[in-house]
Order: sequence, then C-alpha cells, then structure tokens
Amino acid sequence: MKKILLLSMLVALTACSNQPNQLILNPVYKSGKVASINANISTSVIDLRGDNVTLKIIESDKVKTLASPGLTESVKSTLDSALSRNGASISNLATTRFELDIHALQAIVTEKMMTHTSNANIELGIRVIRSNSNFSKVYRGSANLEGPLRHDRAKIESQLNKLTEQLITRIVSDPELIAYLEG
Repeated sequence: MKKILLLSMLVALTACSNQPNQLILNPVYKSGKVASINANISTSVIDLRGDNVTLKIIESDKVKTLASPGLTESVKSTLDSALSRNGASISNLATTRFELDIHALQAIVTEKMMTHTSNANIELGIRVIRSNSNFSKVYRGSANLEGPLRHDRAKIESQLNKLTEQLITRIVSDPELIAYLEG
C-alpha cells in the first residue's frame, strides 16, 4: 500500500512539473462570410513585439514568462482563411500586398492567494500596399477574466485565440479596408 501511495505521489509531482514552457496559440476563423472582398492579394505576418513573451504570470515575488512558437504562422493561417472566406484570392504572385504586423499579443496573469486575473491585449496593424498607394490601420482588443485559485493555461490560450479571431474578423469586415481593396 505504501509503494502504491508513494508511486502515485511521484506520478502526480512529475505531471505537474511537465507542463510545457510554451503557450499554444492556434486561432481559428469561425465567423464565415461577413464581407465581400473582390481582390487578389499576397499576405504576410510580421511579429514586431519587443520580446516574444505571450504569457506573463505574476505570482507574489516571481514572474514566469512563456512564448508561443509558430505565432506568425498561425496568425497568417487565420488571416488567409478569413480573407479567402470573404472572397479574396490569396496568391504569392499578387501585386497587392497585405501585411499584418503584430504590435502586441500578450496575456498577463496575476495570481493571488485564492484568485487569479488575466488581462489580454492585442494590437494588430495592417498595411495594404499597391504600386501607387497604400492603406494602413491599427486594430486593438482586450479581454479580461477572473477565477478562483490558480489559472488554467487552456483558458488563457482560449482567451488569446478568441481575441485574435475577433480582431481578424473586425479587419476583414472593415468598410474602409474593403473600399480600398476594391478601389
């Protein structure tokens, strides 16, 4: 009986310490057709954040940070999906370039004795470049959540994924952007 109890405790401790040191972000565009974009464009996503920290956990006197490998690729995939579902044709050979810059994408979790809060902020800038003109605009979003005890990393990932998808939906349904793309 003691061996089973000892083995169970060891497995529990190992499971707690093996949580990956990265945040998995994989936003998915779910909004369907919200606009009609008749344009042939090439897309790119550039991470312009000063550091690659996506999650900062503040716990009394300790701060832990986590990055999100593949962030630009997952945001580009979501952007391409959103643009395509709304009528745009994505091609590397297109003369109109659609560049999305990630200025901020981070959640800050503050853990206290019996509660935690998460404040997520995202800022995305776009530039649409043609041979004779360009269009640029910045989109911002934030989300907050609170809960008992320690944070659940899956909830923080979901918070950031949902916020990213909301901002991309706002981008592809922006009347100013659509008018520029079709003008």
